[in-house]
Amino acid sequence: MNRLADTRPLSAAGGDARPHLPEARRRRAAKRVRWLLLIIILAASCSLPFTGALFLRALQQSLGANIGGIQVRIESAGALRTVETRLGTVGELLSELALQPPQNGALSHSASDPLVDGMVIRLLPPRAVHILVNNDERVVQTALENPWQILERANIALAATDKIWVNGALANLEALPAWTIPARRIRIRRAARLTIIDDGETSTILSNADTLGGALRDAGITLHAADQATPALDSAPVSDMTVRIKRALPIKLRLDGVTIDAHTNAALVGDVLLELNAPLFGLDAVLPPADTAVSENMVIEILRVTEGIVTERAAIDFAVRTQLDADLNLDDVAVVQDGRAGLQETRYRLRYENGVEVSRELLETAVVDAPVDKIIAYGARIAQQIVDTPAGPRHYWRRLCVYATSYKPESNGGNRRTATGATLAKGIVAAKPHIIPYYTEVFVPNYGLGVVRDTGAGPRSTPYWIDLGYSDHDWVTWGGYTWVYLLSPPPAEINYDLPPWAPVRNRPQGCAA
Repeated sequence: MNRLADTRPLSAAGGDARPHLPEARRRRAAKRVRWLLLIIILAASCSLPFTGALFLRALQQSLGANIGGIQVRIESAGALRTVETRLGTVGELLSELALQPPQNGALSHSASDPLVDGMVIRLLPPRAVHILVNNDERVVQTALENPWQILERANIALAATDKIWVNGALANLEALPAWTIPARRIRIRRAARLTIIDDGETSTILSNADTLGGALRDAGITLHAADQATPALDSAPVSDMTVRIKRALPIKLRLDGVTIDAHTNAALVGDVLLELNAPLFGLDAVLPPADTAVSENMVIEILRVTEGIVTERAAIDFAVRTQLDADLNLDDVAVVQDGRAGLQETRYRLRYENGVEVSRELLETAVVDAPVDKIIAYGARIAQQIVDTPAGPRHYWRRLCVYATSYKPESNGGNRRTATGATLAKGIVAAKPHIIPYYTEVFVPNYGLGVVRDTGAGPRSTPYWIDLGYSDHDWVTWGGYTWVYLLSPPPAEINYDLPPWAPVRNRPQGCAA
């Protein structure tokens, strides 16, 4: 029997009780569908906590986009209105609304900028900006606020020699592109071209100084008190101005051992002395004589000679001697003997020329009172004591009053490496090695335990100064006095004779007892 015959349905009279074949297929398909739905439901229930929120948000966005688009506010002529649109860019929306910035105005966004829900688009009106170039004033209508952009739009070029004022404030040319205050008035003063005739030599300079004297000074042209300039030095420079300078004659005046470069318009040497307020007294003499005519680069010398015997008294400093005392505690100091300065007298025969001592003859030296040395004893006995630290009680062998600051890699120029090769972080302490040696473990109240692994930066007003290290993220600012405890055990070599304690300049207070 062929396959078609096997699958053909039989009549009820034939007695075949098998179900109709299409119905059996439908039942098997329904069963597969039920299993598939069960698997989908189980999978959905597992991922529902992670995907539910995303699904709802996507649904809301889809509904919102399909229903009303986005809302954008437009400000124009002082009025603010809200529009709803499905357009994509600022230019498309303004084109649809037949809006454009007023003449000489500006738009707050680029036309190609995409529209975003809640965006505020402003059509900025122009405003009046007064521009004064020398004596030429004009008013421009513009929505621009930056003075550099305003001048560029007005086709006004600037030169390095120009002086510029914005809203009355003098401005540097380099600062104009980043100027943030809206410009209302811009004044430009162009440099004046000046022709300088200096004792027959002609040169040209450009200057924007307020006075002629300032223009000459800026150009490196030095005028002496006796020089004559036309126009006057307090005149305001004007373009194409001619300035004539008549120089006084240069001379040298030797007075009391000092040589003075001077300029004069006097005719005779005696008149020069009066002009320079250098009169003669007693046995004084002038070379050349007072009736000599003044010439260029002349040397005029006033010779003064005096003699006398003087007695000088001078203190003889006493010496300070130190000695170690095993009966004194470390850092304790005791004066064993007070010092006393001595006194010495010396007699000289002196000779002066032009007020300057040129010779000194020693006549006699005598010690009137001999000095007495000062003897100071400093302690060498170490008495260890206990201080409470975050790690529990610790013994310390020395306590110092220091001024504490703090630093971190960022404030150290990004450098994380210390003088001993350690990495800068909390617990690294910098100090002067002759005060607190390298690798000394210390405890600082309100900071904690640390190790000296770096040296103090640069000269300080006192060597009793430490820097407390931090990382960039946990930095705490320090600036004041604190105790620093040098924890036991003490090193093999101890500097018993520390320099005298001195306060930080302008911060004379010390550590609390």
